[in-house]
Amino acid sequence: MDEGQGFWVRLFGRGRSPTDFLAARAHFGQGLPMGPLAAQDYVVFDLETTGLRPSRGDAIVQVGAVRLRGIEEVACLTTLVNPARPIPPESTRFHGIDDARVAAAPGMAAAIGAFRDFAAGAVLVAHNAAFDRTALHMAEFRGAPALPNAVLCSMIVSRWLDPAEADHSLDGLCGRRGIVIAGRHDALGDARATAALWVDLLARAAVRGVEHLPELVRRTRMGARMAESMTYF
Repeated sequence: MDEGQGFWVRLFGRGRSPTDFLAARAHFGQGLPMGPLAAQDYVVFDLETTGLRPSRGDAIVQVGAVRLRGIEEVACLTTLVNPARPIPPESTRFHGIDDARVAAAPGMAAAIGAFRDFAAGAVLVAHNAAFDRTALHMAEFRGAPALPNAVLCSMIVSRWLDPAEADHSLDGLCGRRGIVIAGRHDALGDARATAALWVDLLARAAVRGVEHLPELVRRTRMGARMAESMTYF
């Protein structure tokens, strides 16, 4: 047991460490709506964080999200988040967010609560969603509201559609599909680029004969792949 895990065991009792909590939540998912892929409500989102290991204490510093009704953007949300811990300089160099910028920002519970309300009734989508889902679960573990929404991953869909391609990063995919990322590593900018990519991926999945989201999840083995990937974060 490392020092970080030991802290949470002392605080919550054995069996309630972040690792145990994440393992219990990794396979949890709401049901998905039936019907045409392009007729659903999606909230495509991105998180910026203090680092790449939410299960070891890294926390959310920015949320960006766009709501799609079918394939059209109808609303957006962006908020900084006070992570209640210092932001390392190496992370600030990546996304430009430092301690001064988040000093007056909402705390984790308030920010995630606003995101939960914005996303009500929609299917969540993120690129490399295992990371974002881990960050949300760890925020929940530390007192933020739970999000009941199903979460889908655009990267997993891309790998299913183009298994021979080596690069399935957001930059690589947007470059191949001609999608401009306006504001890279800004949560809202990345969410908007992912939303455009998601619309493109859904159209290509429909050409493959996928008629509804449960079928997309089954054919891409999304649940198992995402649960496995969450162990890295």
